[in-house]
Amino acid sequence: MKTLPSIVFTLSLIACTGGHSNNEGNSSNTKIDTFLKHDTVYIDQTSNDRDWQAGFGLTHEPDVDSIWFKPVSYYLSDKECSGLAYEFYYGRLRPRDDGITDELLKLATTDNKKLRPFYRWCLNTTIFIEDGALAEHTGVPARKYAEKFPREFFNYMDSDTSGEKLNDWISSISYSGFYDSDDYKKGKEIQQRMAQTMKSNCRNCDDKIFERIDKFTKDCFE
Repeated sequence: MKTLPSIVFTLSLIACTGGHSNNEGNSSNTKIDTFLKHDTVYIDQTSNDRDWQAGFGLTHEPDVDSIWFKPVSYYLSDKECSGLAYEFYYGRLRPRDDGITDELLKLATTDNKKLRPFYRWCLNTTIFIEDGALAEHTGVPARKYAEKFPREFFNYMDSDTSGEKLNDWISSISYSGFYDSDDYKKGKEIQQRMAQTMKSNCRNCDDKIFERIDKFTKDCFE
């Protein structure tokens, strides 16, 4: 398994403009992010809460823990595995209301079939632990994942027979899944566009899946 460095490589700095908690303009309190570079590890040096995942009952045993029927080591040992996802798994990167979180969560829509389940787990876990501020960041990647991989999305949702995971994703998309319009009054229009996108990406899908798409998108935006 590869070993990633556990310090921050400061390549360049930008003031974070994403989310809703950084409205101080050029204030000295403005949160600072670093640009994402492959296999660069980011750790919040101002925070004292290391291994925050312990509070949610998440363990860090890659040969024992499994994600989508594979041991976590299967993903971590891949040389293409993102350093952000690696540090997230070990509890050293905590998602916050910042641009780094956006970079982590958008990994879920990668075309890399091997690593996508691991990145999807990062997104799902973030949805599970999100509060109001963090919820601003999960809706768009959740929606884009469902739109890009509709059949895979439903298979993933069906793996949870309680239905709680589906409800969590619906709530997240409903709250902050407006990437193509800031007008929250256009729910019907956005629902139709989302349904059409999912259907166009659902090759060889039957009417039953199309019906599920219609219901899911209505639940999100109506």
